[in-house]
Amino acid sequence: MHSSLEPEIMEEDSQQQGGGGGSNSLKRKFSEIDGDQQSLAPMMIDSNGYELKVYEVAMNKNVIAVLGSGTNKSEITKMLIKAMGSSDTSKRLIIFLAPTVNLVKQQCCEIRTYVSLKVEEYFGAKGVDKWTSQRWEEEVSKHDVLVMTPQILLDALRSAFLKLEMVCLIIIDECHRTTGNHPYAKLMKEFYHESTNKPKLFGLTASAVVRKDQVSELERLMESKIFNPEERNGVEKFATAVKEGPIFYDPPSICSLELKEKLKTSHHKFDASLRSLQELEKGSFLNMENKFETYQKRLSIDYREILHCLDNLGLICAHLAAEVCLEKISDTKEDSQAYKECSMVYKEFLEEILSTIGVYLQQDLQQNHLSAVNSGHVSSKLKELFHLLDLFRGEKSPYVLIFVERIITAEVIERFVKKEASLAYFNVLYLIGKNSSTDTSAQKSQIKISDPFHVDKVNLIFITDVVEEGTQVPNCSCMVCFDLPKSECSYSHFQKHAKQSNSKSIMFLERGNPKQRDHLDDLMRREVLIQDPEVPNLKSCPPPVTSGHGMQETKAMVIPDSNITVSEEAAAVQTVIDPPNRNEQLTCKKLRFDKNLLQCSAKVKAASSKSKSSSSSAGSKKRKELHGTTCANALSGTWEKNTDGASFQAYKFDFSCNISGEAYTSFTLLLESTLAEDAGKVEMDLYLVRKLVKASVSPCGQIRLTQEEMVKAKCFQQFFFNGMFGNLFVGSKSSGTKREFLLQTDTSSLWHPSFMFLLLPVETKDLASTATIDWSAINSCASIVEFLKKNYLLELRVSDGNQCNTSSSQEVVLGDKTEERNLIHFANASSDKNGLEELVVIAIHTGRIYSIVEAVSDSSAMSPFEGDVSSGYATYAEYFNKKYGIVLMHPNQPLMKLKQSHHAHNLLVDFNEEMVVKTEPKAGNVRKKKPNIYAHLPPELLVRIDVPRAVLKSIYLLPSVMHRLESLMLASQLREEIDCSIDNFSISSTSILEALTTLTCPEPFSMERLELLGDSVLKYVVSCYLFLKYPDKDEGQLSRQRQSIISNSNLHRVATNRKLQGYIRNGAFEPRRWTAPGQSSLFPVPCKCGVETREVPLDPKFFTENMTIKIGKSCDRGHRWTVSKSVSDCAEALIGAYYVSGGLPAALHMMKWLGVDVDFDPNLVVEAINRVSLRCYIPKDEELTELETKIQHEFSAKFLLKEAITHSSVHESYSYERLEFLGDSVLDFLITRHLFNTYEQTGPGEMTDLRSACVNNENFAQVAVKNNLHTHLQRCATVLETQINEYLMSFTKPDETGRSIPSIQGPKALGDLVESIAGALLIDTRLDLDQVWRVFEPLLSPLVTPDKLQLPPYRELHELCDSLGYFFRVKCSNDGVKAQATIQLQLDDVLLTGDGSEQTNKLALGKAASHLLTQLEKRNISRKSSIGDNQSSMDVNLACNHSGGETSVPDSSEIQSIVIPVIGPINMKKGGPRGTLHEFCKKHLWPMPTFETSVEKSRNPFEFTDGDEKRTSFSSFISTITLRIPNREAVMYAGEARPDKKSSFDSAVVELLYELERRKILTIQKYTDFGC
Repeated sequence: MHSSLEPEIMEEDSQQQGGGGGSNSLKRKFSEIDGDQQSLAPMMIDSNGYELKVYEVAMNKNVIAVLGSGTNKSEITKMLIKAMGSSDTSKRLIIFLAPTVNLVKQQCCEIRTYVSLKVEEYFGAKGVDKWTSQRWEEEVSKHDVLVMTPQILLDALRSAFLKLEMVCLIIIDECHRTTGNHPYAKLMKEFYHESTNKPKLFGLTASAVVRKDQVSELERLMESKIFNPEERNGVEKFATAVKEGPIFYDPPSICSLELKEKLKTSHHKFDASLRSLQELEKGSFLNMENKFETYQKRLSIDYREILHCLDNLGLICAHLAAEVCLEKISDTKEDSQAYKECSMVYKEFLEEILSTIGVYLQQDLQQNHLSAVNSGHVSSKLKELFHLLDLFRGEKSPYVLIFVERIITAEVIERFVKKEASLAYFNVLYLIGKNSSTDTSAQKSQIKISDPFHVDKVNLIFITDVVEEGTQVPNCSCMVCFDLPKSECSYSHFQKHAKQSNSKSIMFLERGNPKQRDHLDDLMRREVLIQDPEVPNLKSCPPPVTSGHGMQETKAMVIPDSNITVSEEAAAVQTVIDPPNRNEQLTCKKLRFDKNLLQCSAKVKAASSKSKSSSSSAGSKKRKELHGTTCANALSGTWEKNTDGASFQAYKFDFSCNISGEAYTSFTLLLESTLAEDAGKVEMDLYLVRKLVKASVSPCGQIRLTQEEMVKAKCFQQFFFNGMFGNLFVGSKSSGTKREFLLQTDTSSLWHPSFMFLLLPVETKDLASTATIDWSAINSCASIVEFLKKNYLLELRVSDGNQCNTSSSQEVVLGDKTEERNLIHFANASSDKNGLEELVVIAIHTGRIYSIVEAVSDSSAMSPFEGDVSSGYATYAEYFNKKYGIVLMHPNQPLMKLKQSHHAHNLLVDFNEEMVVKTEPKAGNVRKKKPNIYAHLPPELLVRIDVPRAVLKSIYLLPSVMHRLESLMLASQLREEIDCSIDNFSISSTSILEALTTLTCPEPFSMERLELLGDSVLKYVVSCYLFLKYPDKDEGQLSRQRQSIISNSNLHRVATNRKLQGYIRNGAFEPRRWTAPGQSSLFPVPCKCGVETREVPLDPKFFTENMTIKIGKSCDRGHRWTVSKSVSDCAEALIGAYYVSGGLPAALHMMKWLGVDVDFDPNLVVEAINRVSLRCYIPKDEELTELETKIQHEFSAKFLLKEAITHSSVHESYSYERLEFLGDSVLDFLITRHLFNTYEQTGPGEMTDLRSACVNNENFAQVAVKNNLHTHLQRCATVLETQINEYLMSFTKPDETGRSIPSIQGPKALGDLVESIAGALLIDTRLDLDQVWRVFEPLLSPLVTPDKLQLPPYRELHELCDSLGYFFRVKCSNDGVKAQATIQLQLDDVLLTGDGSEQTNKLALGKAASHLLTQLEKRNISRKSSIGDNQSSMDVNLACNHSGGETSVPDSSEIQSIVIPVIGPINMKKGGPRGTLHEFCKKHLWPMPTFETSVEKSRNPFEFTDGDEKRTSFSSFISTITLRIPNREAVMYAGEARPDKKSSFDSAVVELLYELERRKILTIQKYTDFGC
């Protein structure tokens, strides 16, 4: 409260002081200055010296002022605001940023007091978040100085309410916060770095909070220099921002592959031209051959140089390289016509290269380097060089020596820097190395290069390769190794020159390039061996700090493209403090650089193998991202600290089984929070192995517990959840820790406020709407806990040899030692022998909870031990005596047959159903039906618990119930954040949960269907918005703008801004890892991510493209890997969910919440119609009437329809292209909506296929012809006319359904015509989608239905062969005119071949596949007939069913002539034999084999021998493999017994292969054949 009132109090004080004569001199000066229009010099003369120094520097450049506590920060701020506010500039706004609201109020109050400018404060509590652009315009017009929090400015800039071009000065208080995801850092990255008209920056921070390792990154982000006036002579505190070490850059973009292909084609074409000339002129002149070879060599060299620039420097620099090469061509003066022709070919080649690259650049050729970088036309490597050069701004002598591999690099960068105005202060010269051109001029420049450098004529010097020995290397402030040295000599010279020139060393390295770093590692290892003798005697230096591009200085160095930390132990132990002389210090720096890179490269393989920096974009399938998990706030609580009890919201869990007589105890969930209505009242099915249990959750009011009751409740929860799913005893002899009872230890760490609730049993007599806690069960549990705490058997260590008996502590309970026949003596009580069934007990020596099945007659502890036979225990009594040191006092009591509690399982998915469908399901997905295995224990080792067995059965269900309930809580929590308050709107938590669930979760629902719908909704809304908002933009501009909004990368950006990634459910429920509060996990997964919080920052080091990463597997902190595209898909699915629940208004709200603000004004539609109505249109007889009759809609704005049917070839001022852009999205949305609503039970994959079949240009072209719309297309293009006529002629006669299918692909214009009419109709009906659908549904009919869905032929063939286990071989060729495709498929008796010829490879493959499918249908093999079949159950005769009947077997003479194929060698590792056979079958087009497996289980372990290894298992698997070999009989063979199913597959494969070799069907290649 005090802090919030403080600004007001300060403002009052300042007002009281400002009016009288007692005000201080500083305030008087500002008052005088406000009325004085003269210079600011008088003010600065009277000010403190420190403040003056900072002010003077800040007026000239961006500065970060590091000021101590004695410096008046406010004084500097006021001087700057006054100076900038009175300057004559069009940019008049001044923005002061403070990180907290209190600081905003305080600074605003102070600035108002002493400056005559108009000042206002802005923060969230003022409702700024809801301001419109008009309100912001009013604020900007009224005020000169805006004081606000950084988030307010960030939001205003993102919404385009404010622009940096309006601002002349930004002051950032506490600027050391500019790091990570802080709004300060986001402002810099998103807007300041991208701006071309940047305001001046002034940062304020305290010297105590700025770490040295933070300086470089801070300077880079803020594009400012650190300045500390407290240092001597006002020099910068940390010297320069340029630090030694490597600078990492991203690999070149793969988007240039298409361009490279074109350049390659040009090179081959002109090289062939030179060769043709050479053949023509062969023997005509002397030395003619050498002349042609020279031109060919120059052509190849220039081609490689241009490619080198394209890869290393980017597209613009490749264009400059082509210009450089072209300028070097001198006009030939030879008399020979052949020479002139060669020169002309060479010149034409470069001109074509220049033109080809120019097409890709277009208007970007004249842009500055910043724009070029942003557009991707400058490489990351050159971008990092610009970052480095920018750090020299303001330096007195920014002399930089840059080593490059090729002279062309130096020439191109020289041109680029000279073109860039912001780098005009650099003078560039390059020095030719001995591996470059060796002409006389080059050698002369080499001699004179030093002179202009020393007289300050050159600031940047580029040196290629290795400088000639004896050449003097000028002194410079920095030496940059831009290209990695190719040889040991080059690297050694670079290091030597760095030492001689007293400069810092920087080397550029490609991120994620192990080959490059291996090479560098090798260079450095060799270089270390030839160092000077005195060098090894120097002590190690601390690790270097780079300029902030990818690395930080800490005690360990993090390789930027991995999560692996390379330890700097030597550097941490041995450091150099104040070297005695300059030379030693420089040598130390050199060693520091070498050592750091050596350690990086030495371990880079391990680093890059675990995580690689992702070059793929956000929202792509290839990129994986590490994300955290959002907590359900409803599960949090602080009631544990309440000493006087607490009140809870109670939610009752009732269970009912489909098997009569199965009883379950109801439970209640006690929470501090109230759940949303649909989350607190829900039903779910729980699938057990042989039964179904329905669980229902319902609210039942409040329950209050006293402190004592809370303690008992916690005790019950800890006891049973640890006893059933965890461990009640901790510590063991093997671990070297004392064995203790868990509840006797401190368990406070198992109760966390973020996950705090109780699950307690309810009395069975309660009604459904009430919940009375079963305190008898809880009290019984509490008494057992007290008993276990006091029982000395807990002190035992396994096999420690201590002799203990069970009687001394039990005699009090048992009374006399007389053993009654009908009494069973437990550890804590006696029970009647006839009432033991379903009694709950706990084993005192293991802590495991059981329920008694029966007392085994004719058995006792003296019975033969049935456990491990090899252990040597004769009886149960001997077993417990030797292993636990327990002497049984009642050894003659019958043994108890016990059913043990199970580990938790995922009961939310019916895996039993999957077992019927899938014969060979994926490992880990199916809970097999196992025979019940019982334990047998003497009763005196069991503690009886007076709790019904139904409680245990219910506890087994609780992990699954709580998982589903927690998911619904999160969905409800997200719904509250989105806060859609539209009238009569509601959306269920279940719908949101569906939109948050990916296919990788084994759930009966997923986001796929909603994502499909949301994608079309988003596309439609954005298209309408752009069409109406920008009436002057053409279709191409609108399409690009739409793509930028609806692209996965943009959706990923807006979704992560809203932290949507934390809500996504992308992993299978792991019930064994689920823990209740107070429960210790049996299966912990410690966090190795290096992130201490649940939320993972969006940092490239947490991105990867590693295909082996497990998706959805979370650590104990909730961090899990997520496919980047899932984040974008989730955003679309939420849009779809909101549309389903509330139509377009709800979807628009969802989009706006995400940050896709495309809500358009309805008046824009009226304006669009008015614009069209004003267009001059002279109707012709029946021109449009006939078309309106066909579509059964009369247009109110006739010109819309006229525009919709006008092709661009007519050369009117209008065409259908804009309407086609709109209509494309309209039809996409309407058809998707229709399919979504019509086929509710259709899966997401089939839904996607249906949409693809309905929404495509070819289908729309057929619609145009079917409805005779094509006759109305206004066109004036001969080619188009020919295409339309050919397309019309290709329609066959109608089939039995009345549908006629064309044999060729339709012209795009016909499909566009249908889309443009839809767009025109939408505008004419004022966006009435229902009316548009009423018009278009009959035009589009009949739409494809699931039963009539036809996949593309090639895909259908692929899926058919995959389901039947067949392989096929594909061969394609393209001569530039026609594409030829051939597909071969080997059946049992015949090799089928399908051929296709079309314009493109894709069409040719489709035709070839179609021919093959026709042949297969004649053999009764089709996709429909194979539905329901699977690999293991498929009849061998199915595939070989043909008209001839039996399979023909070749005679012996034919077999002798057949070449025996070779397989192998066989990889004998697990999975290796199957992989070897798979590759062989694929190569030779043999069908995939099938397996049948039998399993035998036993209580006694089986022993298996595999080579030298021996394994034991209680299961034995034997598999039989069946292989159908073409033109032969099927071969069947059984393998040896193995401990697991997959190993038995491998054994069967090995036996089969050796059998085939014995039959001389194949030959197995041996490893010795390769000399291994």
